Amino acid sequence: MKKALLFGEYKIARFLPVLRERGYTDIVVYSAIEFDAASEFDNEGVEVRLMDLNWTADDVVAVLEAEQPDVAIANAYPHGQEQLPIVYGRAAVRWNGRFVAHSAQFAEVACDKVTLHRTATERGWPVPAGAVCENAEQVAAAAAEVGFPLVIKEARSQAGDGRFHAVSQEELDGVLAAGLAFPAIVQAFAQGEETGIELISADGTLMRWPVVSMGPLDDGLEPTLRARVTPYELPAGAAARLDEFVTDLHENFAPFGPWQIDFAVVDDGDDIVVLEINPRFGGLTDLALTGTGTDPHAVFTAAALGDPLPQVETRAVTIELPCTEIPGVEVPAHPEGAEVMMSTARRPTNRCFTGTDRMQLLTRVGDLEAGKRWVKEVDNAGLLRCSVESAFRRLEQGFQVFGREGCAR
Repeated sequence: MKKALLFGEYKIARFLPVLRERGYTDIVVYSAIEFDAASEFDNEGVEVRLMDLNWTADDVVAVLEAEQPDVAIANAYPHGQEQLPIVYGRAAVRWNGRFVAHSAQFAEVACDKVTLHRTATERGWPVPAGAVCENAEQVAAAAAEVGFPLVIKEARSQAGDGRFHAVSQEELDGVLAAGLAFPAIVQAFAQGEETGIELISADGTLMRWPVVSMGPLDDGLEPTLRARVTPYELPAGAAARLDEFVTDLHENFAPFGPWQIDFAVVDDGDDIVVLEINPRFGGLTDLALTGTGTDPHAVFTAAALGDPLPQVETRAVTIELPCTEIPGVEVPAHPEGAEVMMSTARRPTNRCFTGTDRMQLLTRVGDLEAGKRWVKEVDNAGLLRCSVESAFRRLEQGFQVFGREGCAR
């Protein structure tokens, strides 16, 4: 009997088939919340236990020693567990078994926005102009230097928290009055196309899913409220800059597992600025699965067990729409018969937007006009959270590049 130990409950149902195929019949999942596992997935052989969000490396090592797994996998959840990869990295070097976790060095760059900015400055990485601040007076000085609009980011925060946009001194004063955790970084607000990419590093190799367009950056700092599409073809200058950045991280910071980069294409496509790095899979894995047919979570599980990383390519234009889940209102079927993936907010292992009625709808689109008709039907049903016009623009963008050689970059 083989035993797998997973730290984190995020989309755990996608891990289980791979583990079972490889003979893992004893599976322990440490979760931040209690939930009914049987209502989430086939829980045969699965035991869910509670983790402590304040764990230290000593605590994680103690769990590993008590559980004695054949493989341990760090699967940090976006909410509440955003800082745990640092702890996992420190514990991994003390554990003699196979623990698939990023190095502490990589995790600190990815989890701590101040560390990312300082490291970027030292290594010449493309990040927005900015300054590290230890108090409100330094924030004011940095704002005068950077100018408005600007973004303030707390060094260590959870997904969706600790980020503030200000277009004026009055708005900045409001942010400071509400309380800001220091240190923090003040950065120029990047203007450009927000894009993202999911990656896996495993045993010295690297895999990338196709780049996703999340539309023009806006002051809401919330790409999940915009239509998102894949494929997106990076301009040559931006693609080269991304390659340099990814190569440096992969070769010199020892990532081991999934990671994500959120970046903006700027300077008319000649460059990028990195907005953040996540030491985990983010909100683009459903697009990656729908667009390529290859599930990032399943690939991650197989890689954790020692399988080589596959190559993927875009098989169709794929759009993700931000929507509202309304009881009794059915999601319109896609006119082409393509399956529509409905990702809701409130499932314990997929609670991407806590305390809301939000959901994401994803589908492949083989015909532009059919895709536009479906978007209108979703809007007419009262479900769509973004504008119809913005969704149309994303679809048109996807069809402009789909099928070109190299469009999956």
